[in-house]
Amino acid sequence: MSYDTGLNLYNRASNMNTPLYVAMSNAEEDVNDLGSYYVKGKAQGQVQAKASRDVVEQGGFMAVENGAVYVDNNNTYSPGIIWHNFVGAPARVAGDLVTITLR
Repeated sequence: MSYDTGLNLYNRASNMNTPLYVAMSNAEEDVNDLGSYYVKGKAQGQVQAKASRDVVEQGGFMAVENGAVYVDNNNTYSPGIIWHNFVGAPARVAGDLVTITLR
Protein backbone atom coordinates (compact mmCIF):
# COMPACT_ATOMS: atom_id res chain seq x y z
CA MET A 1 0.00 0.00 0.00
CA SER A 2 1.15 3.56 -0.55
CA TYR A 3 -0.30 6.83 0.71
CA ASP A 4 -1.97 9.20 -1.78
CA THR A 5 -1.75 12.72 -0.32
CA GLY A 6 -4.23 14.14 -2.85
CA LEU A 7 -6.96 11.65 -1.92
CA ASN A 8 -5.88 11.29 1.73
CA LEU A 9 -6.00 7.48 1.58
CA TYR A 10 -3.94 4.38 0.90
CA ASN A 11 -3.95 2.63 -2.48
CA ARG A 12 -2.30 -0.43 -3.95
CA ALA A 13 1.37 0.42 -4.48
CA SER A 14 2.56 0.45 -8.08
CA ASN A 15 6.09 1.70 -7.42
CA MET A 16 8.34 2.75 -4.56
CA ASN A 17 7.92 6.52 -4.81
CA THR A 18 5.99 6.79 -1.54
CA PRO A 19 6.35 5.12 1.87
CA LEU A 20 5.25 1.48 1.65
CA TYR A 21 3.09 -0.58 3.96
CA VAL A 22 2.17 -4.26 3.80
CA ALA A 23 -1.44 -5.11 4.64
CA MET A 24 -1.55 -7.57 7.53
CA SER A 25 -5.21 -8.59 7.05
CA ASN A 26 -8.16 -8.10 4.76
CA ALA A 27 -9.75 -4.64 4.80
CA GLU A 28 -12.89 -4.23 6.91
CA GLU A 29 -15.66 -1.72 6.28
CA ASP A 30 -16.19 0.98 8.94
CA VAL A 31 -19.73 0.41 10.29
CA ASN A 32 -19.96 4.12 11.18
CA ASP A 33 -18.81 5.32 7.75
CA LEU A 34 -20.06 2.92 5.06
CA GLY A 35 -17.82 2.92 2.02
CA SER A 36 -14.69 3.54 4.14
CA TYR A 37 -12.39 0.62 4.90
CA TYR A 38 -9.63 0.01 7.41
CA VAL A 39 -6.72 -2.40 7.28
CA LYS A 40 -3.81 -2.96 9.64
CA GLY A 41 -0.48 -2.40 7.87
CA LYS A 42 3.19 -2.79 8.71
CA ALA A 43 5.90 -0.37 7.53
CA GLN A 44 9.06 -2.07 8.77
CA GLY A 45 10.42 -5.40 9.84
CA GLN A 46 9.84 -8.93 8.64
CA VAL A 47 6.58 -9.58 6.79
CA GLN A 48 5.23 -11.69 3.95
CA ALA A 49 4.15 -10.13 0.67
CA LYS A 50 2.69 -11.49 -2.55
CA ALA A 51 5.20 -12.00 -5.36
CA SER A 52 4.27 -10.42 -8.70
CA ARG A 53 6.90 -12.48 -10.59
CA ASP A 54 8.89 -15.65 -10.04
CA VAL A 55 11.55 -15.05 -7.37
CA VAL A 56 15.18 -16.11 -7.87
CA GLU A 57 16.59 -18.52 -5.27
CA GLN A 58 19.04 -15.99 -3.83
CA GLY A 59 16.38 -13.26 -3.37
CA GLY A 60 17.57 -9.68 -3.53
CA PHE A 61 16.51 -6.04 -3.57
CA MET A 62 12.75 -5.56 -3.55
CA ALA A 63 10.71 -3.66 -6.14
CA VAL A 64 6.93 -3.17 -6.29
CA GLU A 65 4.35 -3.46 -9.05
CA ASN A 66 0.57 -3.75 -8.87
CA GLY A 67 0.59 -4.21 -5.10
CA ALA A 68 3.07 -7.10 -5.13
CA VAL A 69 6.87 -7.49 -4.95
CA TYR A 70 9.63 -8.82 -7.18
CA VAL A 71 13.45 -8.91 -7.19
CA ASP A 72 15.23 -6.00 -8.90
CA ASN A 73 18.94 -6.16 -8.08
CA ASN A 74 19.56 -3.00 -10.13
CA ASN A 75 17.63 -1.05 -7.48
CA THR A 76 20.20 -0.85 -4.67
CA TYR A 77 18.20 1.91 -2.90
CA SER A 78 15.28 -0.42 -2.29
CA PRO A 79 13.39 -0.08 1.01
CA GLY A 80 13.23 -3.85 1.30
CA ILE A 81 14.95 -7.16 0.75
CA ILE A 82 13.30 -10.35 -0.48
CA TRP A 83 14.83 -13.22 1.45
CA HIS A 84 16.69 -16.09 -0.15
CA ASN A 85 14.79 -19.33 -0.54
CA PHE A 86 15.25 -21.95 2.15
CA VAL A 87 17.15 -25.18 1.44
CA GLY A 88 14.84 -27.83 0.07
CA ALA A 89 11.91 -25.42 -0.34
CA PRO A 90 10.02 -25.34 -3.64
CA ALA A 91 10.73 -22.54 -6.11
CA ARG A 92 8.79 -19.34 -5.45
CA VAL A 93 6.54 -18.31 -8.30
CA ALA A 94 4.28 -15.34 -9.04
CA GLY A 95 1.39 -15.31 -6.58
CA ASP A 96 3.32 -16.96 -3.72
CA LEU A 97 3.86 -15.24 -0.40
CA VAL A 98 7.55 -14.43 0.10
CA THR A 99 9.36 -13.26 3.20
CA ILE A 100 10.65 -9.69 2.99
CA THR A 101 12.30 -7.28 5.38
CA LEU A 102 11.19 -3.65 5.11
CA ARG A 103 13.82 -1.17 6.25
